[in-house]
Amino acid sequence: MTPKVLVLSRNYPSNVMALVGLWVEGLTRSLSRFCELRVVSPVPYSPPLPKSVSYGHFRRIPQRDRVNGIEVSYPRFLTGPSRMLDRVNATTYYWGVRGAIARLRREFPFDMIHAHFGYPDGVAAARLGRRYRVPVLITEHAPWVPWMEGAPAIRAQAVRASREAAFHIVGSRYVRATIARFTGDSDRLRTIPIGVDGQLFVLPPDETMRDPDRILYVGRIHTIKGVDLLLRTMTRLVERRPSVRLTLVGGGFIYRGYQRQEDALRRLAGELRLDGHVEFLGGCPPAEVAQWMRRSAVLVLPSRAEAFGAVLVEALACGTPVVATRCGGPEDVVNEQVGHLVPSDDEEALAGAIEDVLAHRDRYDPDQLRAYALENFSWEMIARRTFDLYEAAMSGEGR
Repeated sequence: MTPKVLVLSRNYPSNVMALVGLWVEGLTRSLSRFCELRVVSPVPYSPPLPKSVSYGHFRRIPQRDRVNGIEVSYPRFLTGPSRMLDRVNATTYYWGVRGAIARLRREFPFDMIHAHFGYPDGVAAARLGRRYRVPVLITEHAPWVPWMEGAPAIRAQAVRASREAAFHIVGSRYVRATIARFTGDSDRLRTIPIGVDGQLFVLPPDETMRDPDRILYVGRIHTIKGVDLLLRTMTRLVERRPSVRLTLVGGGFIYRGYQRQEDALRRLAGELRLDGHVEFLGGCPPAEVAQWMRRSAVLVLPSRAEAFGAVLVEALACGTPVVATRCGGPEDVVNEQVGHLVPSDDEEALAGAIEDVLAHRDRYDPDQLRAYALENFSWEMIARRTFDLYEAAMSGEGR
């Protein structure tokens, strides 16, 4: 009998936020080969307020939809601006989804629950698991340090949920270490990375389409991602190689905090007089991202903290070498055969690594880069490993 799985995740694509949670959607879609799935993706409740209030955008999200053939419910839950209600988010989340899941249960008697992010999703999932007497898996996409250190009430809830879960999946050794610091290490903590869609992220039909001077960044336009560091690094690169150009793909989030960060970084590019050398494209759908990866000489991820770094794997699948900082997750992806790892917050080291890749592109065979990405990170393999844990959990392991 085909297992039925309930996926619980705030981070999932919708008609309003199409680029949020693509890594969750990619895994869910790949798992649909092995099991039946339904997704419950709660969104913040927003009363009728002026459009200038960012939460008002959530009112356009339907209660139910289909995303790439999978049924998704978007119930509302109460939350607050900034971090005002963080301590009770798991409770409001649970009560927000409880009715929708009770109705879903009647038509879709799920055998287990897979939650993405330990808090609040995993905490609510653990409570639902107790209610319906089904096993729970939690996949963690963010490190627990430093934020859990200063949030003892949240930490207590997340630790309990982790210990109740049949398995707690992490995307990298770095994230595992931050969780084990609070939960202790155990066999229930399993490392399974984020995957890559090898049919979307492909080699260019002709390597001559690559711009040998184009540097690509993909991700949030935010200081935690090191975009300010990359912009300052560009001033050094332009002096040494005037033809170099940087394309930044990302941004356009509806949250005001993200918008302010993006605005500040755009101003910084102007202050550094990088006009003509830097372009901000905003958010792009995955197909466009893949095109930019095929056109670029190198992808750079200069983060100060990174749970994994899926864009690194996507670039490699397109035959594009990478440069990343030692900030957690990239250490599980980048080696000297596929690019460079440099210290975080070191402009000179970052500039030197980018220059080296641009000057020696012939060191990196696109076919070998792609083979490395698919052999280690294809969604097919990641889904198979995840489904193996589903079967283990449903047979009683991990309890």
